Amino acid sequence: MRPKKQYNVQLEDDVIDRIDKMAAKLEHTRSQLLRNFILAGLQDAELIDKTGVFTAVFFSRDLMRKFKEAILKGRVSLDKRGEIEIKK
Repeated sequence: MRPKKQYNVQLEDDVIDRIDKMAAKLEHTRSQLLRNFILAGLQDAELIDKTGVFTAVFFSRDLMRKFKEAILKGRVSLDKRGEIEIKK
């Protein structure tokens, strides 16, 4: 068995209630259930990362941020046909 360390996380009371109900239903301790959830979520995130989805999401987010900034600064607008017009 690998050694484990304890870490703290802050959660709202209603979230703890939901966790406790699920732990009781599955006959786990809160700690066991949270560890299982974290490991499963981490494995899912690592798989998603390998597919490049995170990279695409971050690129898309950054592109939209830059586009919105350009609109607000008046460098980009829509013409009468609804086409994007880029001003220099």
